[in-house]
Amino acid sequence: MQEREIDAHLRGMWPDRQHEDFQWTAGPVQERLPGFHVRRIAPLRPRESWVYVSIGGYQAGVPRREFVILSPVESVRHVESLAMVAYFHSLPGHRVEIGSIVNLGHPWLEGSEADRFLASPPYSLEHEFWRTGDSGEDVEFTWLVPIYSEESEYAKRRGIEALEERLEKRGVNLVDPRRTSVVGRW
Repeated sequence: MQEREIDAHLRGMWPDRQHEDFQWTAGPVQERLPGFHVRRIAPLRPRESWVYVSIGGYQAGVPRREFVILSPVESVRHVESLAMVAYFHSLPGHRVEIGSIVNLGHPWLEGSEADRFLASPPYSLEHEFWRTGDSGEDVEFTWLVPIYSEESEYAKRRGIEALEERLEKRGVNLVDPRRTSVVGRW
C-alpha cells in the first residue's frame, strides 16, 4: 500500500514531468528493504533540478521516511547514494533523522568537494510534498543537502541551526556542486 501512495504522491506533485524508476542491486539494500528503488523525476526546464526520491525506505519503521536528492544534473550516483542512506537508516541504532549528517565517503557529484549530506526538511519544495499518508501511516520526505566536511564539523560544534543560518544568510545554491563552503577550513 505505501508504495502506491508514494507513487501517487510523486505523480501528483510533478504530473507533467517524466518519472523513471531505477533498481539498485549492488550491496545489501535489497536484503534489508525488499523492492527498494529510486524514482528519478526529470525537470521540465533547463534550470530546474532533477529530483531523486527513494521508495522503500519507509520499511525501516517509524517514522516512515523516504529521502530526496535535488541535483542540477542527471547522475546514477544519486541512485547509489539514496540506496546507501536508506540502508544505513534501516540499521537499528543508525536512523537518519532531521539534523543527521551522513558521510558519503566520496563527493555527492563529480567535480564537487561536498561529501556529506545533511538530513533536512525539503524546504525548497512545496509544503504539500513533505508528507503523505492516506492510509494513516504517514511517510516523511527528507532532503539530503550536500555539505562539506568543514560545514559538518561546524554543525557538530555550533549546532545544525547555526549551519542552516549561515547557508541561508549567504544565499547559497544548495544544489550547485561547485558552491563554496560557508565556513572556513578547520
